[in-house]
Amino acid sequence: MALKTIRIQLKSVDEALDDAVNVMKAIQKGKRVKAVKGEYFENLEAVRKILTENRLLLLRLIRKYKPQSVSELARLAKRDFKHVYGDVELLQDLGLIESTTNSQGKPTKLTTDATEIIFKIAV
Repeated sequence: MALKTIRIQLKSVDEALDDAVNVMKAIQKGKRVKAVKGEYFENLEAVRKILTENRLLLLRLIRKYKPQSVSELARLAKRDFKHVYGDVELLQDLGLIESTTNSQGKPTKLTTDATEIIFKIAV
C-alpha cells in the first residue's frame, strides 16, 4: 500500500460555487476539465468537528495494530462499538481509512495509508 498525504482545504461556499460555474462554462465551450480531488471545508471549526481527537486516535491505532474488525478497534480504543463504527464510516468516506467487507457487508481488516494530513488555508 502506497503512503499518501491527505490535503484538506478551506473554501467558502461562494468560492466552491464559483469554481463549479467556471467548470460548467469550460465544459460548455468544449474544453477538457481536469478533475480536482480533495476535501473542502468552510472553516477550521468544521474541520475540527470532523477530525476529533478520538478519530485521530483511531487512525493511529489502525496504523499501529491493523485491527481485523471494528469490534477489535473499539476494544483497542476502549470506546463503545456504535460510536467507533460511526467514526470508521466517516473516516472511510473521507478516504482516510480503507477496509474489506465481510459477507454481511460490515467493514473488516481496517487499514490506513495516510501518513500526514495537511491543511491548506487561502487568505
